[in-house]
Amino acid sequence: MTYSYTIIGETPAKKNSRITLRNGRTIPSKNFQKWHKIALTELEMQEKPSEPLDCPCRVFLRFIHGDLRRRDSDNGTSSIMDLLVDAGILYDDNWQIVRQIKVQNEYIKNEARCEVIINEWED
Repeated sequence: MTYSYTIIGETPAKKNSRITLRNGRTIPSKNFQKWHKIALTELEMQEKPSEPLDCPCRVFLRFIHGDLRRRDSDNGTSSIMDLLVDAGILYDDNWQIVRQIKVQNEYIKNEARCEVIINEWED
């Protein structure tokens, strides 16, 4: 089993893109919500498993940045992993399902995207 996905554009950091409400609760920013909605639509057009994956697997994330701004890999990783769960590709992103995450970062001017490959975990 192998699934491949491409999400166009820079991946925003969910945890750094939060708005604090008057009651102290925080929610993702409008920009993050807009990216999330567009990314979900992109994933809907790509081949998904019939049911969310709940077997052990490994996830490879290749972030291609369109500019040289400073970014933290773990913030983008969290955004993509949550997106895969929300899209119904992964049942959950806990360690019992996602046994390994490999992250690669590259720069290609004006070509921002995240390429995702999910493979079955083999001991």
